[in-house]
Amino acid sequence: MERALRKKIADLLGGQKLGILATQGQTHPYQNIVAFAAGRDLKNIWFATRRETSKYRNLKRRKQVSIFIDDRSNRAADFQEATGITALGLAGELCGQGRQRSMKLLRERHPHLKEFLEAPDCAFFEIRVRTYVVVLHFQEVIEAPVG
Repeated sequence: MERALRKKIADLLGGQKLGILATQGQTHPYQNIVAFAAGRDLKNIWFATRRETSKYRNLKRRKQVSIFIDDRSNRAADFQEATGITALGLAGELCGQGRQRSMKLLRERHPHLKEFLEAPDCAFFEIRVRTYVVVLHFQEVIEAPVG
């Protein structure tokens, strides 16, 4: 992945705190807003959910996910200036040290979610990103495999 594109992705992941996670339900795709943290190497994205949710059930059934993150501001200029990325990958529930590490990362990035993240029924997931699809200037699409 070229350096300028890597920086664009890293800046967007670092600048935004929420993304739209897409999972596959039994009959159709299912999307949710999630708070996330991303690895500096762009290979991993972490998020949490409660175990009694449809999102959790979908994630346990099918590991393939995408998460969309963008920087739009609902202005006409967004058509030329906004950047959107879709991270495609596999999500897996974490336990042990991985769970503790992701909880710490998410707590640091989202301190207002402390109670949610420390709840006993909170599950932590890691997306192993395989590809980023980056959309610039409304129409320019770049696929960037994670190496």
